[in-house]
Amino acid sequence: MSFREKLTPRTTDDFISNFSRVAQTSHYKVEFRGIDRLSRLSSYLSQRGVGSSFIRRELGEYCRSAVLPGTQIQTFDAPNQFPGVTQNFAYRRQFPQFNLRFYVDYEYKVQKFFELWQEFILSGSNSVDGLDFDQKNYYYRAQYPEHYKCERIRILKFDRDYENRIEYNFMNAFPVNIESTTVSYDASRVLEVTVRFAYERYVFGAVDSYSKALKDAFSQVQTSNPAE
Repeated sequence: MSFREKLTPRTTDDFISNFSRVAQTSHYKVEFRGIDRLSRLSSYLSQRGVGSSFIRRELGEYCRSAVLPGTQIQTFDAPNQFPGVTQNFAYRRQFPQFNLRFYVDYEYKVQKFFELWQEFILSGSNSVDGLDFDQKNYYYRAQYPEHYKCERIRILKFDRDYENRIEYNFMNAFPVNIESTTVSYDASRVLEVTVRFAYERYVFGAVDSYSKALKDAFSQVQTSNPAE
């Protein structure tokens, strides 16, 4: 007896209906959570003109583009489980670094924020020996990670109806690279800066209690009968 898969015909209207509901790239929000709890870093930024209110309210609005990260599961080969068969097993999840691109405001607070953040990370000789950056015997000494790692960078991706959403939370992040920026006498354009971040891991879905209570976490599905 032979079996044949039954195919259901699709109309053009079916495809139009589906593709009219695809997600778009231009609706997202970026937030830096926990910078104000890093007292040494916050004080360092504030003394140089970048206050906590700017970081909380304005910084994320200048983010021109964000790259949603990829992820990779590393595997090892197990060739001796069955004769002639090589199997793969997972043993580690690897998280690549990601980039954020920002417009620079006219007060240069965006540029200052990332430059000063990196400057603080390797400013140990300033705080320990009181050396200024312009002294000949200045040397770089890293701060402890708990003083410069941001609790999390949150990227919230939503769409035009503001209903459906996905969320990425990058835990213990910090800037590892500020890409070079070109200025010239050509036709003026908005100044931009691209920053690459390292982090320990990311969580796909909401992690704060408020969002979880609203069922915004991607992993939570509200059902009438949880036992089902």
